[in-house]
Amino acid sequence: MRRTIWTSTATATALLLITLGAGGAQAELKTTGEGKEQRLDPAQFDPDSRARYELFAQRCTQCHAMNRPISALTNGKTPISGDTFDREGIKKYVVKMMRKPNSGISREDAKAIVDFLTTARDLAEKAP
Repeated sequence: MRRTIWTSTATATALLLITLGAGGAQAELKTTGEGKEQRLDPAQFDPDSRARYELFAQRCTQCHAMNRPISALTNGKTPISGDTFDREGIKKYVVKMMRKPNSGISREDAKAIVDFLTTARDLAEKAP
């Protein structure tokens, strides 16, 4: 009888830990606002990524609202062309934006923005 209770308790505990572990490992890309007022919550990023976020937010909202890149981050596709928004797609997209007149995106900025967007996309992919 004691062995059965111990086995049942151990099994229940293991299942609980597995369930909590799976939920605890998941993350999501946290946003605030709606529509054109939508923003990423910078508090979810480490200090280095937060600095890259600020650069991204400054450069990339000169021409369009933040909800466009947020859509690409959460869906994995660019909103207009439907291109894949993985690391290679992100590089391609940032280079395209860098070439736009008055973008203000230097090569160094582009590298930092690609790093940030890749970090944010990885976080979005972990969402439930």
